[in-house]
Amino acid sequence: MSGLYIHIPFCVKKCNYCNFHFSTQFNYKPQLVHAIGKELILRKNELLTPIKTIYFGGGTPSILNFKELEYLFHIINEHYDTSETSEVTFEANPDDLSIEYLQFLKNQTPVNRLSIGVQSFIDDDIKFMNRKHNADEAIQCIKSAKDIGFDNITIDLIYGAQTTTYERWLYTLEKAISLDIPHISSYALTVEPKTVFEAQIRKKIISPIDEEKQANQFEMLRKKLIEHDYIQYEFSNFGKVNFFSQHNTSYWKNKPYLGIGPSAHSYNGKDKRSWNISHNIKYLKALEKNMRNYEEEVISEKDRFNEKIMLGLRTIWGINIEELRNEFSYSLMKHFYNELKLLEETNKVRVSHQMVTIHPDSLFFTDGIIAQFFFID
Repeated sequence: MSGLYIHIPFCVKKCNYCNFHFSTQFNYKPQLVHAIGKELILRKNELLTPIKTIYFGGGTPSILNFKELEYLFHIINEHYDTSETSEVTFEANPDDLSIEYLQFLKNQTPVNRLSIGVQSFIDDDIKFMNRKHNADEAIQCIKSAKDIGFDNITIDLIYGAQTTTYERWLYTLEKAISLDIPHISSYALTVEPKTVFEAQIRKKIISPIDEEKQANQFEMLRKKLIEHDYIQYEFSNFGKVNFFSQHNTSYWKNKPYLGIGPSAHSYNGKDKRSWNISHNIKYLKALEKNMRNYEEEVISEKDRFNEKIMLGLRTIWGINIEELRNEFSYSLMKHFYNELKLLEETNKVRVSHQMVTIHPDSLFFTDGIIAQFFFID
């Protein structure tokens, strides 16, 4: 089974933490949506198995109007095998999800899962991040979505921001729980290159990230959500039973996926990855000629090993030692066993029935533990 990802590269405004590819200029939006449709047709034979999941990400997919969404779903249904598609996720900003828009998604599209970019239920946090909505809009759109019949909803939350006190973080968590949201993705605020926050910290307009506070708020997150029957099935993702993200789980389990749109990545499930150019106009110009503007790489054994370690150890399923032995060379496995012994002795990982997982007490340090397993020439 395969996944289909569609990147919508437009946002109304730039969030202070974001370094994803998008534009706030909508001049070419109709032409670019048409180009995404052309790319879908151009690459229709690349997926060798039926589509299990479809994911509209961005950017902001909810800036698409009804006709644009109908156009894209028409092409997908006409040119792809969706007979076994079980999950169709649509990312949206709270302020875009009017009653009319929600009714359209529910009644006239196959969307059955909403991913809502809430980030916080505190207005000061939301303003600090330069988000467009406010807390009341976030709460109301979630309630409206549930009233209209969307039961599979996930929200994004950010912890560790300079404005996010412990009291505010607890309030946001309790508000999410009270709204009975079945899935929560939560990320520590990171300062990425070429973002507003990076410039503000460099100019000493805001203080640097407080890593101790982030670690403490991560533990608050885990404790609170696990108490309310959420399962931390991936480092940043918490879902109730039957509400794990099928699309993202396929990424973590190295399943093939096709990425459509500017900057979108694709993976054949084996040893080849490609990614479209991160430039709307250059992407558009290429598709006008029925061509792709993209780069491609063959993934080396070392990189496949490192990627399998990275993806597996972020999840509750962990790493299957027998699978590694069957797939990778003696030298890589020798390195793996050496690092495994050291990490097991220091209680950072644990091994049970040939499966390696991060020790619960060391979860906040997952990235560092993964890096210790990496094979570097």
